[in-house]
Amino acid sequence: MDKIEFVFQSLNTQNFLKPITVFALTPEDIGSNTGVMLFTHGWGGNRYQHQAQMEYACDKYDLICISTEYRQSGYDFDSVRGNGSLVPYDASFYQVFDVLNTLRISLSLYPGVDRTRIYHYGGSQGGHIALLSAIFAPSTFSFIYATSPMTHIDTPKYILTGRDFSSWEMSVRDVGAHAENIICPVFLEHGINDDNVCCDTHTKALEIKLKKLGRRVVSRYYENGGHNLQPATTRFDAFKSMMSEETLNMKRKYPDDFITGNKVVIPCGDKALHIDWSKKVSDSSTFVWKDTKTC
Repeated sequence: MDKIEFVFQSLNTQNFLKPITVFALTPEDIGSNTGVMLFTHGWGGNRYQHQAQMEYACDKYDLICISTEYRQSGYDFDSVRGNGSLVPYDASFYQVFDVLNTLRISLSLYPGVDRTRIYHYGGSQGGHIALLSAIFAPSTFSFIYATSPMTHIDTPKYILTGRDFSSWEMSVRDVGAHAENIICPVFLEHGINDDNVCCDTHTKALEIKLKKLGRRVVSRYYENGGHNLQPATTRFDAFKSMMSEETLNMKRKYPDDFITGNKVVIPCGDKALHIDWSKKVSDSSTFVWKDTKTC
């Protein structure tokens, strides 16, 4: 496999863009059956956090594996150590666009890949971003795999951000509130003893909601497992156990949001988020907030 890093300009403001660094692993031979899988790191982590899973999936399942150094975390925060996060912290809004824009750029760099094989794996905040990506771009993913995921901004995480959120800002970060927009299969796993992200109020609550909506959900819970699933197992071993050749060859039966330039509207109380995927990755008008009374 080949290791590649590149930087692109993601949306930010009209006059000042945000450089985003991407780490990618590619199969030696990229063909029409090659798929794409995003691997999204957690709060304060960096783009190498899931390298073991990336190497395994790239080599074994013919996948271009991509990890985004989304804004405010990891090396973007500390260029030497690659750990930590900024305060105030955006907590999975602009970061979702950074990750989805990475996917858009990657698909343009490898135009011959199988766009029906697009997957997203994330842990902790990365799981939050992965789940939200299926809401912001609902026709894009063949499945979402979230390990120990946040599903909303609870009180401990709210405090960590060092900022205030409006009601609609909280809503747009709440996976459960918009779970009906998730149409692809979802794989969930969590450690029962996680003292960082509560298993019951995040993963188990989301599982219940998705199943009530009739969505396909596969979930695993690890007794004695903490946030990284240890000592019950490791995230890498859990990944190998959860994923199979059949799973990593799952194909979506409809075109993705980016190739169609889909427009997505997410109602969030007094305001609604309007996303236009026909816009360029650097275009600050890719999303706009509108009052629901005028929508």
